[in-house]
Amino acid sequence: MVAIATNRPGTGTRSAIEKRVDPYSTVVLKDRRGYPHIENMNRNVIFDLDGVLLDSETNLDWLDRAMKRALEEMDVLITRKNIERLYPGDLQYFETAVKDFPFSPDKVWEIRDKHYVAEKLEMIDRGELRPFSDVSSLDRLRPLYSLGVISNSPGEVVDRFVKAYDLEDLFETWVGRDSDLESLGEIKPDPHLFHRLKKETGDGKFWYVGDREVDRMFAENTGMEFLHLTRNGEGFGSFDELVDYLLELTE
Repeated sequence: MVAIATNRPGTGTRSAIEKRVDPYSTVVLKDRRGYPHIENMNRNVIFDLDGVLLDSETNLDWLDRAMKRALEEMDVLITRKNIERLYPGDLQYFETAVKDFPFSPDKVWEIRDKHYVAEKLEMIDRGELRPFSDVSSLDRLRPLYSLGVISNSPGEVVDRFVKAYDLEDLFETWVGRDSDLESLGEIKPDPHLFHRLKKETGDGKFWYVGDREVDRMFAENTGMEFLHLTRNGEGFGSFDELVDYLLELTE
């Protein structure tokens, strides 16, 4: 699902950063610290959803409930191993993980995803899965950058998150995966979701903000610059730090 808002970035205020400009390019080659400096171009910062914008992983009880309901519907024994089979570390291995279940992988996925989506939407609607508290800091980027979301979560979930928390003025484009089993071949790190988003944004400079190795691989596969947000000291510790970095690139 792709949704588009109407706000577009404006122009920023220049400051005294040393720079060398290629007259045939819109990219400033470096600032005094050697960081890339950019101006006069379509600048897009794209965010992962879970663990980056949406605090859905601090407490995974909702996910366990969804997987247990799926197992109950299939009349499969509820064990930790079977729950994990429905949610393997890499969803692209889903068919292998559920090969011993009593239904075809397509049917297992249909049942599994139905309960996953229903539980996640309910938790968003009840305000129990919420944006991280520092998401509001991203508003500082809006005059200079277009913001978007690419997630391996279902498009319906991404859309509900943006609209439930009144983020339609913050994000211009958001993309999630489709609901069928075949769509698992198109999730990150495959570039498919990026190509869908780029049809709406057009060409330009892209950054991808993620918290996992698959996000880094996705950025590499799509030519985006990766920004590692971890909130634990290994990458950017907060959106405030990340925003400060991105704003400095435009000074």
